[in-house]
Amino acid sequence: MALANKTTRDAAPFSPPPATAGFADFAHDIAFDAIPADVVDIAREQAVATIGSCLAGVNMPGAKAMARGLGILGSGSDAALFGLPGRVPAPTAALFNAAMGQIIEWDDWVLISHTGAAVVPTAFAAGEYAKASGREVLAAIVIGNEINGRTSRAIQRGAYVGNGLPNHQVETPLVAGRLFGLDARALRRSVGLSAYMAMENCFLGWTSDAKLLINGLPAMWGVVSAAFAKEGMIANEDMVEHPAGYLSTVSEEVDYDELLKGLGSEWQTRTLNTKRWPACAYNLSPIECAIALHHGTPKFDPARIRRIRIFCPGVTTYVGTRYQAMQPDVYEMIRQDRMTHMPLAFDCGYDVIASLVDGELTWRQYTKERIFADEIQRLRPLVEFVTDAEMQAVYYSDYQYGARVELTLDSGEVVSEARNQLLGARDRPFDHAEKFLEGARGVLDEARAKEALAMLRNLEDVKDVSTITHLLQPHKG
Repeated sequence: MALANKTTRDAAPFSPPPATAGFADFAHDIAFDAIPADVVDIAREQAVATIGSCLAGVNMPGAKAMARGLGILGSGSDAALFGLPGRVPAPTAALFNAAMGQIIEWDDWVLISHTGAAVVPTAFAAGEYAKASGREVLAAIVIGNEINGRTSRAIQRGAYVGNGLPNHQVETPLVAGRLFGLDARALRRSVGLSAYMAMENCFLGWTSDAKLLINGLPAMWGVVSAAFAKEGMIANEDMVEHPAGYLSTVSEEVDYDELLKGLGSEWQTRTLNTKRWPACAYNLSPIECAIALHHGTPKFDPARIRRIRIFCPGVTTYVGTRYQAMQPDVYEMIRQDRMTHMPLAFDCGYDVIASLVDGELTWRQYTKERIFADEIQRLRPLVEFVTDAEMQAVYYSDYQYGARVELTLDSGEVVSEARNQLLGARDRPFDHAEKFLEGARGVLDEARAKEALAMLRNLEDVKDVSTITHLLQPHKG
């Protein structure tokens, strides 16, 4: 015992890296012109894709309920709600727009953490409030991505909840604080204020509109915390790395070496992956296969299908069947309004079935009308999952999200489609204009949507981002 005590006394005290100060200095000091051109391009496209997600999201019942409830937060005219008329206080806009970016799981991710649905709405809401330029908003988006990527890596082994890691309370106040012009000390304090009350989430909450708060609340509170810090509120200035601080509160394990590694030189924004269809990322390759089968099979008729086999990595099977064993059955709970469509955005079987039947996957396939359509419900018992060892190995060695969907028809004919990687991965991009215009369809008139898209594609030339956001709302009269 004496030896143990001596060892303890003589051991060097733990000294975590000054991550909060490092993040604050980065957010304060980085100039737009110091950001590599390709990183700026990615952030600009991230804004295009994320806002497309937000616009699509306003079609969902939960969006309408949230919009009605926003009045409790008071009135104001600082910022726009994407896809809806009227202007609201900046924190309210950040909350709503971030929620809409996630309401049908049509968001993106940097490394292992969803980012755009929190970072982009925060940047636009704070940017409108501050009358910021497009260049300033783009720089703030990059800042958010870079910090998000590092905090997610630091807690990935101790707070694993898929990509829904509880790290947004660190980057959002720095995104807003940069746009509000905070000095480095106030930026540190903004993190201390934002991350003081730790927010976590659980898989049960992912079955309802509560899931919208994973990004929505940190976006709102990041804006508020930056405003508090600007006015001089005092808060802890080493909240990120302190052994009793935020990351240690939300994670059983923290890899402190990840926090500042390569900050400002190794750009995590380059790891961005964007979803082409609204669903869990693990389901995207099977969805693409199903859509290809719908459109590519001669005289395709879902009524002829007798078996659906989904070959995929084991992780897809695990995530894609997560809610299937719940009692009562998730479909019954959706019917009773005890759950929303949200579990089906993770249900690979449902996503494949809906894509096969309709030849698309949009917000429409997550409405009750389509969920309970006879032609979709008939196919549910026909789905089988087969773990493919090669796909499993490639997923873990190179993050390849492969899949093959095989249909057996009533004639005995077998047709299949395969993809080695999801569309939207960093090594398999698509034109984000498709996503933006699809999200805007039925929400904005076509001319308005195209004008907004053109301005977003030239965001660094915009003097005041409010000139874009007013185009992201339905035209009055």
